[in-house]
Amino acid sequence: MHKFTVVIVIALTVFSIVEISSTHQESDKPHENEEDDDFSSFSVKEEVEPDAQEELEIRDGDAGPLKGHSYTLPIDMPPINFAFCVSCGYRNAFEQYSQLLKEKYPGVQIEGGNYPPSYPKALGAQIIGLGKIVVIVCIILGKDPFPALGMQTPGFFNWMLGNKLSACMMLFIFSNSIENMLMSTGAFEIYVGKELVWSKLESGRVPSPAELVQSINGYISMHGGKAVNQEFGFQEN
Repeated sequence: MHKFTVVIVIALTVFSIVEISSTHQESDKPHENEEDDDFSSFSVKEEVEPDAQEELEIRDGDAGPLKGHSYTLPIDMPPINFAFCVSCGYRNAFEQYSQLLKEKYPGVQIEGGNYPPSYPKALGAQIIGLGKIVVIVCIILGKDPFPALGMQTPGFFNWMLGNKLSACMMLFIFSNSIENMLMSTGAFEIYVGKELVWSKLESGRVPSPAELVQSINGYISMHGGKAVNQEFGFQEN
């Protein structure tokens, strides 16, 4: 039983390390889109629960800009970049919008990645994550760090040392919920190059497909792009 407990606790520790590493990479590295299936409906939630993934409502809106035209891109067309809250579960919405834009603007480069939280929140999440690992290791090894710090061992830590499996699981779940709360931003920001064309943080919602296309069309028109009629294959002035 003791060996089984150690194995479970070690597995939780390894998972924590991998999770911290992947979260850090999500914050720094943009992700190129992979194609997805057609649009599906999303239910909207006004409040984001830290431990739950929020689903975005993709509104139909006016389909006018979506019908009958694609666009030839300017030579210096910058990539379309999505910055979204990964911990909120917005990646699926990003992939669906990316598929739409690839069909509407052949050849466009689309990038996406995590919208980072403020520095204090990100730092707090990393400190909690590292602290979690340190405490779990101490529990596994049965080490009491408090005497070395000149402090009296709290009663709850003695309980943890005597109930390793339960203590590590409770610590793992509780610390993860706090980390997710700190990393959650609720953002779904869309840029063409460095120009912000839509902000969920400002508007409180994601754009409908027609609204997104209309915003990008405006950028393309200002930079020398032209509409192409998909039905007849000619450019419109």
